Amino acid sequence: MAKESSYIVRLASVLISISILVLGLYLLQDLLILLAAALILAMLLLPLAAWLERKGLPRSVSIAICLIITVAAIAGVLAILTVQMVEFASDWPIFIKKAESYISSLQSFLSRNLNISRKKQMVEISNQTINLLKNSGTILTTTFGTIIHSITTIILIPIFVFFFLYYRSFFAQFLEMVFPNTESHILKGIMSKTGQVVQGYLVGLMVVMLIVSILNTIGFWWIGVDYPYFFGILTGLLLLIPYIGIWMGASGPIVLSLIVLSPSHALGVIAWVAAVQFIEANFITPVVIGSKVSVNPMVAMLALLLGEMLWGIPGLILALPLTAIVKVIFDYVPSLQAYGYILGEAPSRKKKEEIVEKEEKLEGK
Repeated sequence: MAKESSYIVRLASVLISISILVLGLYLLQDLLILLAAALILAMLLLPLAAWLERKGLPRSVSIAICLIITVAAIAGVLAILTVQMVEFASDWPIFIKKAESYISSLQSFLSRNLNISRKKQMVEISNQTINLLKNSGTILTTTFGTIIHSITTIILIPIFVFFFLYYRSFFAQFLEMVFPNTESHILKGIMSKTGQVVQGYLVGLMVVMLIVSILNTIGFWWIGVDYPYFFGILTGLLLLIPYIGIWMGASGPIVLSLIVLSPSHALGVIAWVAAVQFIEANFITPVVIGSKVSVNPMVAMLALLLGEMLWGIPGLILALPLTAIVKVIFDYVPSLQAYGYILGEAPSRKKKEEIVEKEEKLEGK
């Protein structure tokens, strides 16, 4: 009876702790997203900053150079996209006229085949427009607030990256003081392995993004989509959002092809993007990223769902690297290794058979 009561108390404590943790992640999402993004970016820049320090540069100067290089690289990509967007905006009236012609054809189809008169269609469109205008104030306020918040976060991330890199020795000593019973080599192993995992994942992801951008740019150009460079780079960049990002980027060329070219061209874009995603998921990503983030697909999917539920789009972007960090911690702490095992990739059937054979041979000896 006492054992059952003890088990119930432990289970209740675990459930309450998880509930408090999830609630905290949700309520403090703005701060935690900022800190998590800054920490992951700091891990990516750490090798370059450490190399510059070994060359004799002060730590602050080394970090500043790393941030300048990062900002310059992002600015270069944004400049390419901006040039394409300006050209796209100049052709916008042409697209509007073609869209009106397409909508008119669609109305004729609905009227002829589904007996929905043009008058009824216009009335419904007018009603939807009025409802949209009624909510326009709220929509504009929300959009403006989101833009201001995003700009503030973008400005603050480099500042916190600087702090994480500059005070990294101080943070390491802090961890040793928080966990005095943990051997120093275990803490150093966790910090080193975490950095390696995040660096490998992010560098590999950037290579995959570059390859996908090139493939989609070639495909869109071959199909005849306008602005293939813009849409190709966009689909590559949106790989930051796993699984759905590439389709968010592809929605533009699909709609544009449907309006400007023909439905067959739109289907061609869909087929091309589907083929690129298949190649990326089954060949490019496993080869480039490999086992750097050794998280099994089911856990990855659950992490993405939980990240989106708690933090929205930023949660989708941060879910996998944060899960990889958690797995590294679990792997290094003996009492938590079982949880690290369940997060990791399941051993292949062939490996299992080899292990069993070795065990049988040892028993026979």
